[in-house]
Amino acid sequence: MSLPHALLGLLNYKPATGYDLKAAFENSINLFWNASLPQIYRTLSQMEKDGWLSFTVEHQEGKPSRKIYQLTDKGKKELRNWLTTPPEFTPTKNSLLVKLFFGNQMDKKDLAANLRKWREHYVEFLEMMDKNIRPIAQHYADKLDSKDDMQFWLMTADYGIRDARMIIEWCDSALGFVEKGEKIIIE
Repeated sequence: MSLPHALLGLLNYKPATGYDLKAAFENSINLFWNASLPQIYRTLSQMEKDGWLSFTVEHQEGKPSRKIYQLTDKGKKELRNWLTTPPEFTPTKNSLLVKLFFGNQMDKKDLAANLRKWREHYVEFLEMMDKNIRPIAQHYADKLDSKDDMQFWLMTADYGIRDARMIIEWCDSALGFVEKGEKIIIE
């Protein structure tokens, strides 16, 4: 995935500041792609140089001025082109799996602790999703007047939920092997 294209997609809903984009990222795309505020600002600057967006400056009394970014026609064309291009298949990078691969070279208690921490992270993720995903999606659908988009947002959340459930199940299986010597069965 491309950070510039994610930002183009968000700006396609409505013009926004870098700070607004970071907030939107935190409540949506952050489920499957992370970006820091400095990364977002650097990327916005490059996108402006590439002609994909422009900005207006909004002066605020007693506060710093804000840049409000909006897509240009060139930016809209780039977004459409990117959306229609088949997705890249990027290899997974997972430090836990590398550690597990060499698990016979480490203390089993440490390995089990790593697996439990990984499992706990995904349990907390599922709890957060259960409480927050629909209200957050509804909030943005109302705010952006884009109710038709909500089903697509929820589809990406569903992927994350299914992935988290699979990881929890896998952690349980791996812990069964590490702690109890249970056989690993690949189905």
